[in-house]
Amino acid sequence: MKLKEMNEALQGLREKYAVQADGVLVACAAGSWGAAAELEINGKRCKLLPWRVERRFIELKKLVDGKTLEDVSTLRFASMVSGGGVEKLLYRELDLCAFLGEAQVRSIFAVMNGATANLVVKLADGKSCSVECSAALPAGTLPMDRHEIIARRGVACDRTVDTQVPQASIYEFTATGEKRFTDTDTELFGFETDEILLIRAAFAMLSNPSIAEEWNAVDALLARQVADALATEKNGKPVIY
Repeated sequence: MKLKEMNEALQGLREKYAVQADGVLVACAAGSWGAAAELEINGKRCKLLPWRVERRFIELKKLVDGKTLEDVSTLRFASMVSGGGVEKLLYRELDLCAFLGEAQVRSIFAVMNGATANLVVKLADGKSCSVECSAALPAGTLPMDRHEIIARRGVACDRTVDTQVPQASIYEFTATGEKRFTDTDTELFGFETDEILLIRAAFAMLSNPSIAEEWNAVDALLARQVADALATEKNGKPVIY
């Protein structure tokens, strides 16, 4: 993670859009289940939820908010990576359940096997969520995920029909192997997708500082929910809030 360059890009966005609030991206403490970086504002560290500013999730949320999807009943999520621990995946996916489902998590039950986990989550308004997570992909494998929302009328997904592996914009096949290139932000060329999302999340917080308190509260709740999910696997009982 190129923190120096990321902070330079963040300052560039502040100047371009005349944002008054200032802050700096700093690395999270080791063992954190959340995003890889936090935003420090006036000496206070604020948690970032970068997936909440990712275009595909924003568009899914618009479909729910605008009632394009009528009477949402089920959310089906899957997220797989190579290493890093299943806890980080649970942290993100549980937040997406509440964010896209537009209701707080009511209950969680988990079944785990090493670096894999299957969760059944119930939201406060009755929606059901099925969450599959794995941190056991072979070394060097790119992350893969899929988020599907099922309603009485309509189904929406962040992947195209029948897509199993995320697609890149450009593929380069050379004597030394395959390279992929995907630019998702015209103002942040040269950064990896995870870095772009962190910069955008930090910029969103500087543009609307009230987000800081909200996201810190969400982080505390998610830390508890992940710990509870791990506990349900051991005692065989769902946790109810």
